[in-house]
Amino acid sequence: MSIVESTAEYEEWLGSQTALVGPEIQLKHQRMASSRFPFLRATFYRWAQLFPRHCSELNDAPRVLGVGDLHIENFGTWRDQDGRLAWGVNDFDEACQVPYTNDLVRLASSAYLALTDKTSSLSLDFDDACKAIQTGYLNGLGQPKPFILAENHRWLRDIVLKKLVEHDPLVTKSPGDDAFDRFYAKYTALDDVQSVPEDAVAALNSCCPPPAGKFKIKHRVAGLGSLGRKRFTGVIIDWQGGIIVREAKALVPSAWLWANQEQDASYKGALTEKRLYYSEILAGSVRAADPWLKIVDGWVVRRLGPDAFKIEIQDLGLKRGAEEELTSRLFEAMGKEVANIHSASSPSPGYILGHVKGLSVRWLAEASMTMSERTQDDFRQWKKHNNTLAGNP
Repeated sequence: MSIVESTAEYEEWLGSQTALVGPEIQLKHQRMASSRFPFLRATFYRWAQLFPRHCSELNDAPRVLGVGDLHIENFGTWRDQDGRLAWGVNDFDEACQVPYTNDLVRLASSAYLALTDKTSSLSLDFDDACKAIQTGYLNGLGQPKPFILAENHRWLRDIVLKKLVEHDPLVTKSPGDDAFDRFYAKYTALDDVQSVPEDAVAALNSCCPPPAGKFKIKHRVAGLGSLGRKRFTGVIIDWQGGIIVREAKALVPSAWLWANQEQDASYKGALTEKRLYYSEILAGSVRAADPWLKIVDGWVVRRLGPDAFKIEIQDLGLKRGAEEELTSRLFEAMGKEVANIHSASSPSPGYILGHVKGLSVRWLAEASMTMSERTQDDFRQWKKHNNTLAGNP
């Protein structure tokens, strides 16, 4: 099955699970053709088909409740119930029972695509990146611990705070503007949505601190893997002296279940019952919980704020060729965070450690290169398909 056929079949299934936004699906298709990394982010459904086929030995590894759609831009910040700034994986839309190897290989594959992109700010030998991810993961399994950016992890806190306070002349108009000003300007300027499902409004209201105000429901285009699903952004411009923003996004069962139902009866059963793992993975992971991240009637609702955001490659501010040690520390932290998520559902740290010892020394690099090559083959095919549809040579 080609990437074009796979996409058509997946979107037909997706449309049977939730209402899709046609123009955003078309936008997703265009962004898939823009470069390799966005393509990877947007096509977990394809990865879920290819990983068992091309990494069959790793697909037989012990299962854990994993992220599924993991990549280096699936990390961000939030405030925990004590107001502390926390960091970690912040999107579990595709959470599922997967081989523990899946999350690690997908994370390393995304690192490879970023490291080999000439426009990327990241600089590190790929083998060293894989070693950092695996070292962090194995150490984290033995002693899982949340990432709180206060007393600990100051180097990571500095990266995050830089985004909050640094003036961006491409976005802002005056030297005094910062992330807080940009946040207010962005969310007050969004277009209003006139027709909103009652359950989405109820979900937004359930995530609002008392006394609840009245949200203005706005339209925001965001994400890549989830682009095309219903998404409603609730904004109260003046709630006790300041703006608050909440967002509700439609949830569907993981694409891993869709892709592997014929090979595994347990996946088919979970798909048939429309099993969602989002709440389960939040409850089991070792993390400083976000009190405003909730699952309500098939919607994932979260707080959006200037200090609650995904960290993208360009946000890292690392200079090519000059920050290899810091980049390595970042990948190691990502590996530890994966262990924080897997630890609750893994048979035992020793069991996974024993499984890793039975693999080749370069298993992670070799598998990630294999999946990166398959992803790049699909990307080239998709780009050609997209150009043909657009009438470009």
